[in-house]
Amino acid sequence: MTDRETHQRHSSPPPGPIPAIPSGRKADPVWSTMRREHGLYTILETAQRLGFGYEPNLRASRLTGKGGILAVRRGQEAFLYPGFQFDEPGGRMLPAVQDVIRLGRRMGWTDEQVALWFYLPNKALRGKRPVDFRDDEEKLIGTAEKDMAGVS
Repeated sequence: MTDRETHQRHSSPPPGPIPAIPSGRKADPVWSTMRREHGLYTILETAQRLGFGYEPNLRASRLTGKGGILAVRRGQEAFLYPGFQFDEPGGRMLPAVQDVIRLGRRMGWTDEQVALWFYLPNKALRGKRPVDFRDDEEKLIGTAEKDMAGVS
């Protein structure tokens, strides 16, 4: 399965509006923050950063083929992979982030919406962002479950 097929499969419209997630130009400042803080990388850059080598290889292809990795579209660019989802020294997906990605997709969220959610201040986290709680699995997943199910 190609990146495009994987992303299209995970980018079907959600069942209802998700008002807390900005879209279009309103989301630009959030994307800029994401790029600045953790990066938005091509598949080749992702493979290099995670130590997969300098060419696309089987491990990088498996990450995208399984659909367990966020792949976002920014303008006319190819798919980009937000850096916040990786443990760079370990070359692996952060388990709590991967669980949130799966949850978002089950709830009908696009990869872009899930990625943006991580960077928005959250009332349940006392105004902090979910991306700042990537190592607190219980808090991150609990917050995601409420937000993605539309529970206040």
